[in-house]
Amino acid sequence: MNEYEVLDLLQNYDAAQQGMIAQVISLHLVMAAAVFYFLHRSGFAMKAAVFVLYALGNATYVALMYNVSSQMIGAREQLAALAQAGNLSPIGEAVLRTTGTSWSNAASIIVNSSFVALWLGTFYFLFFWKRPAESQ
Repeated sequence: MNEYEVLDLLQNYDAAQQGMIAQVISLHLVMAAAVFYFLHRSGFAMKAAVFVLYALGNATYVALMYNVSSQMIGAREQLAALAQAGNLSPIGEAVLRTTGTSWSNAASIIVNSSFVALWLGTFYFLFFWKRPAESQ
């Protein structure tokens, strides 16, 4: 595989991952609206069923993002192999240098932490939040 193909794969994987993050955020906004307008009145069984479906959807997105991340790691390893062979352009070297830096590691930690925070926030909002009396 040549450098152009590897860089193209990395770009496609990055775009796929960003699209999945946007969909997860949309899923959480929909859950917030559903709780605010409808689910705050429902019983525990309905809330539990909705949360199980929500958790399954969230787990599916996390699994898809894990697959894309694994593919990105493989493409970066291929890029590193091209660098060792001396067949890498300055753009390829720049992409390779950003891998594993403190900024890219921080971004990974933030994305992973945000999934947990959104999941816990939705759990709290669904089961423990009470609608204020003045907005009813």
